[in-house]
Amino acid sequence: MDADGLPIVGPGIDYTKVKPIQHKRTLAFLNYFVTHTAGFLNRFSNVCEEKLSEVERRIQRLEVTMLIFENKLRSISDEFKTMIPEYVAPAEPSIEAAPTPAPATAAPAAPA
Repeated sequence: MDADGLPIVGPGIDYTKVKPIQHKRTLAFLNYFVTHTAGFLNRFSNVCEEKLSEVERRIQRLEVTMLIFENKLRSISDEFKTMIPEYVAPAEPSIEAAPTPAPATAAPAAPA
C-alpha cells in the first residue's frame, strides 16, 4: 500500500488481501463519467447541427442565385447573341514551330 492507502498493483500483490473499492464510490465515478460524456455529446451534436444548417442555408442561397443567373441568360435575345463573336480557342503552338529568340545585340551603353 502507498501513502494514501491505495494498493500498488504489481506481480507480488495478493489480491485476496486488498480491500475492494466501495460500490458507492464506483457508482459515483460511473455516474460522473456518464453525465459528463452525455453533456459533451449533446453540445457536440448541437454545434454540428448548427454548422450543417448554416451550410444548408448557404447552399440554398447559392442555388437561388444560380437560378436567377440562368434565367437572366435565357432572357438574352437571339439578336444580341448573334452580335457576340464566337470564341475561338487559340491554336496551341507546336514545339517545332516555336520561333527561336533573336540573338542579343551589343549591350546598351552605360549612362555617363
